[in-house]
Amino acid sequence: MGAMRTDPAPLRGPSSAEPLREYLLVLRRRKWSILALTALTVVSALVFSFRQTPMYESTVRVQLKPQTASQYLQGVPVTSLISMDTERELTQSVAVASIVGDRLGRDPVALLKRLSVTIPTNTAILELVFQDPSPQVAAAGADAFANAYLRFKTEQAENAIKERRTQLQDRIDGLGNDLADARATLETAEPKSTEYTAAKDEIERINSDLVFYRGQLGSLNVGEIDPGDVIDPAEVPLEPASPNHVRNGALALAVGLALGVGIAFLRERLDDRIGSREELEEAVGAPVLAIVPRVAGWKKRAQTELVTISHPKGAPAEAYRTIRTNIQFIAREDNFKILTVTSASDGEGKTTTVANLAVTLAQTGKRVLAVSCDLRKPRLHRFFKVENKVGVTNILAGETTLVGAAQRVGIDTLRVIASGPVPATPTELLGSEEMDELLRQFRRAADYVLVDTAPILAVADTLVLAPKSDGVIVVVDSTSTSRAAVEHSREQLEQIGGNVIGGIFNNFDPARARYYSSYYRYYYTYRYRQEPEVERPSPAARVRVPDPEEMWH
Repeated sequence: MGAMRTDPAPLRGPSSAEPLREYLLVLRRRKWSILALTALTVVSALVFSFRQTPMYESTVRVQLKPQTASQYLQGVPVTSLISMDTERELTQSVAVASIVGDRLGRDPVALLKRLSVTIPTNTAILELVFQDPSPQVAAAGADAFANAYLRFKTEQAENAIKERRTQLQDRIDGLGNDLADARATLETAEPKSTEYTAAKDEIERINSDLVFYRGQLGSLNVGEIDPGDVIDPAEVPLEPASPNHVRNGALALAVGLALGVGIAFLRERLDDRIGSREELEEAVGAPVLAIVPRVAGWKKRAQTELVTISHPKGAPAEAYRTIRTNIQFIAREDNFKILTVTSASDGEGKTTTVANLAVTLAQTGKRVLAVSCDLRKPRLHRFFKVENKVGVTNILAGETTLVGAAQRVGIDTLRVIASGPVPATPTELLGSEEMDELLRQFRRAADYVLVDTAPILAVADTLVLAPKSDGVIVVVDSTSTSRAAVEHSREQLEQIGGNVIGGIFNNFDPARARYYSSYYRYYYTYRYRQEPEVERPSPAARVRVPDPEEMWH
């Protein structure tokens, strides 16, 4: 057999529009998971929002002032005399909250948790916002904090003034004593003496100081203290300020969409499934013979359908004709006859491919044998509605011949050979000398022999047949097959000398097409169905071996 190895086609470099197209395809492919996650986020947020206790807010505005009339007369801006940040912190202090707590009969620390204070830019105004489940308490709390702040500031200023008045009065009293002493010295001293002159200067200095301190004492009038005014008193709110269901829902919508899109791209990046023709060519190490689109309405794997007959003008049938053309070209170049069709794991469409490809090849007038060598879970006979009582295992056991096992299926140049009863040791049977002889008969009897085999990663059956075939075709399901599975299958075929001539991208859904893989998933099981053993005839009862040409007449 001539071996042909075709290098994989180079990947096409992405154009400037490809990244955007990839992103849009990811969003389209994952739209249901994105919508589901977004809906879950919105519903959860709304449930939480509606379960929250409604909170009412009331606002009071306080304008700060200089604390004495003299400060007004100075013409200095209030903001330069008062630190607004300090006043805001003072408003939110425990000292002020204690005054409010005494008035409302509540814990000061708990009251502070419901208060917020802001300062409008470039103003000497404090905005106090108080929250409470009761609208009346919200208004009362806001007013209480404003009044408590002004009261605290007033008391603080009064105490400072009283302390300063005491200090000034003590100073004045001391100067009075000093004045009395200086006057006594002046009365006893000789005129024009040094002592007399010093006493006189001392009296003048003391009188000057007394005038100064008495003036300061007179300016400290407690009645002039005015820390500020409530310019906008609190009002009883009519509607709760929180929760804001519309805002919470909109925020949840934005968060849900962002989370859904992020997870969608993460899943896409972690997905190891074969997602494009280029990826399949790279993984299988051979050209892609065709992309077979998904058959509409075919959802159950147990169902069998020959779309090349039932829907000959459909896209799947056209794809099988494309495979036929490629195989005819390869066969003409390398004289291929026996082609083994396999897959990495179960359920990827290898048997479907054999059945439909056999039909399209036979429709060209070529003699085609479709042979079921999947001796564990045979399905090829179901596509052609024939029985599986006699087949490959019967020929290998000497119970019948190739001509006796070949079944007509309505196309003159197509014969189907079923697997026959499931044997106990399929791998050994396929590797026997009898199987080698049967393959030689296949080669003499037909122009094309399509052999359906078991999945590569499940059992060793295919690895026994592949080296005996002219070429191997690997079928890959576009929705489930991982890159790792295909590459592992290729490695096994290369180790035993299998000639992979191409891959088939099966069950392709254009709506889910992508250019890169994202979620790694690798799991497969394959067990053959046990069927009752049939009684084997004795060697003496074996029939005559007819000429394989007889089955075409």
